[in-house]
Amino acid sequence: LNHLQPGLFDTPEHALMDSDDAACAGMTVQDKRSQGITLTPEWLVDLMLNQVAAAGPFDTLVDPGAGTGRFCIAAARRFPATRIVAVESSPAMAAALRTAFVGNPPYVRHHDVGAHWKQWYALTMAQLKQPASQLAGLHLHFLARVAELARPGDHLCFVTSAEWLDNGYGAAWRRLLGEGSSGLTLRGLWVADPQTAVFPDALVSAVVVEAVCGATADEVHLGVLEAGALPCLRSMRALPLATLSKALRWTALCQPALSPPAVGVELGELFRITRGQVTGLNGAWVLPLGSDALPASLTVPVVTRAREIIDGTIEAEDAVLRLRRVPSLPEDLSVLPSSVRARLDTFLALARAKGAADAYVARQRRAWHALDLRAPPVAMVSYMGRRPPVFRTNPHGVSYLNIARGRYAREPLAAHSLRGLLDFLNSHTDMRAGRMYGGGLAKFEPSDIARLRVPAWVLEPGS
Repeated sequence: LNHLQPGLFDTPEHALMDSDDAACAGMTVQDKRSQGITLTPEWLVDLMLNQVAAAGPFDTLVDPGAGTGRFCIAAARRFPATRIVAVESSPAMAAALRTAFVGNPPYVRHHDVGAHWKQWYALTMAQLKQPASQLAGLHLHFLARVAELARPGDHLCFVTSAEWLDNGYGAAWRRLLGEGSSGLTLRGLWVADPQTAVFPDALVSAVVVEAVCGATADEVHLGVLEAGALPCLRSMRALPLATLSKALRWTALCQPALSPPAVGVELGELFRITRGQVTGLNGAWVLPLGSDALPASLTVPVVTRAREIIDGTIEAEDAVLRLRRVPSLPEDLSVLPSSVRARLDTFLALARAKGAADAYVARQRRAWHALDLRAPPVAMVSYMGRRPPVFRTNPHGVSYLNIARGRYAREPLAAHSLRGLLDFLNSHTDMRAGRMYGGGLAKFEPSDIARLRVPAWVLEPGS
């Protein structure tokens, strides 16, 4: 709990921004990522405090993850009679230096959240009668803490990563906020415009979420956060809260309406869509072209870059020669012939020295060295980029890492039908059918791809 420094409210805005830069000057990108440090733009601070001011007055304002005080100092200037509480764990950020809960909670992925705090989150969510996923990022822990602390009349206005609006670990919060069963009732959601990179140093989409405690609401305002010369929270529509609480995904509801989907068959009825494998440390497991570190019998060609799908490498006649290789090893290495063990032992010793055995993903495997590569799918699709996804066949039967989605046919599909289906998808898939991130980046999870529709005529012989 940090006390604001005397005279700090008289500091010019540009000097406060400079203090942020100075506090972060000695930090690497990894340092900032591990501590969840993503500095909020000044225009977004002002925009969010406008929302809070319209709902006030408040006795206390709490700024979690206060950093050098962008939110709390601006709030203290605007609301001089309000008690300001700034919480910050980083001494470097705090040294430079509210109940409305307002701010930008630290964005830390679950891999870097300690087991103690995952247990705390599970217990807190259990008290709210919701199952908790240990994949939840740290920003959702802050929502849970607000649900614990908030009293009737309190107000929440956070900017967070927008991923929880659509993914599995966010389902609990979609229910809690949609039903109001956490004590917090959703009032508004504004997802960043796809062309707006709110946090230049973090490739995540942003959403401003506004909720009240101890109040009821018949509808919630959904819209777009727009930057530019006149930043604003532009409402696209208002939906009954009951309707929103039943929706499986919320991001698309905040965006301009898509054109009506094609009438036809959902891809999920034709294919099982699967993520590619995660190695845990590509620098240790993905072999350079031409590498003789391992015998060819212990490696397989793998799609390791999205551009190998986008530029058509995967369909080229010489694809196997142009793709890098990845080890394909059994759990029990003793079944391998002694003739390959010397080179394998040397390779594994080097991989271990690089940290491959200690990586998070490796610790979840039955054997750290057994990557369990995906079986070759009939087709692959790129899933993230500033363009619609690209669909390709897999004529050489190669595997793939988590830079692509694999499509496995539920029933045999004729080659010409598969080709026609992929050609249709390549010319009819809208980026907004995925999940939009800052700077115009679209991400398609397996469930997004499974919901795409293809007209029946595409699959008919001779079409």
